[in-house]
Amino acid sequence: MRRCASAALITGFLALLALSAAPPPAEATILKTKRPRLLALTVGSGFEYATDSEQSEYGYPFLIDYGFSDKLKVTIEPSYVFLKSKAGGSVSGLGDLETTVESELVKERRYRPALTLEGIVKWPTARHAELGTGERDYTIGLLLDKEFVGWDADFNATYTFVGSPPGAHLQNTIEVSLASEWHLTRTLSIVGEVVTTHGSGVFRGQPGSISGIGGLPRVASEPFGNESEGTLGLAERLNHHLKLEEGGILKTDGSWQAVFGWEWDFGEGD
Repeated sequence: MRRCASAALITGFLALLALSAAPPPAEATILKTKRPRLLALTVGSGFEYATDSEQSEYGYPFLIDYGFSDKLKVTIEPSYVFLKSKAGGSVSGLGDLETTVESELVKERRYRPALTLEGIVKWPTARHAELGTGERDYTIGLLLDKEFVGWDADFNATYTFVGSPPGAHLQNTIEVSLASEWHLTRTLSIVGEVVTTHGSGVFRGQPGSISGIGGLPRVASEPFGNESEGTLGLAERLNHHLKLEEGGILKTDGSWQAVFGWEWDFGEGD
């Protein structure tokens, strides 16, 4: 009954997002975009390596991001994962698929941040139990974004209704993250992020950040817990279209992750 109520809540939430996508004023732009876009499409991919005391994990996330209007965009994130147990044995295959809808509710001004509403559905597309729970997860969240002279800041808070597989009872998850990007030059930036979760879910991170660009789909298997992670890396904008990111992620459970990603913006870039 709780799962049906959660699904109904998310369905209504996504319908509200669609209704909020009214034609924007002429000067409105997609979040963090400063010039008119020829095509509101961004694609990307990357490579991620994570390890802990039990296994090593290799991930190949993919990103498709499309803006239907200046206030509404949809992101699709499939992934392919290879797990190698340190005790022997391995498994590989498609991970769970994530789809995200973002709607900008309040436009950024000189003395106020932009406010964006987001809804995320994790679809159980993984074929192996080690790569997914076999259940849907539903996430709702708010994103505050502000650009300053020489740096940007993002604050994100989400609540996830975690699907529990048969025989398990997983806790819903609250996640809070704070990310920033410091522009050293016109083409080189330092990126950092701190994320903490409370519940059974997995880290999602900021949309468009290193830790949020696909993300290795660690399965929510513990009934309850608190975890945090920190990310530090570099971002290089080679031209108006191509952006590279690489860095490292350290978690409080002692595991660490190395990530590399690229994005190609078919518009005019940020």
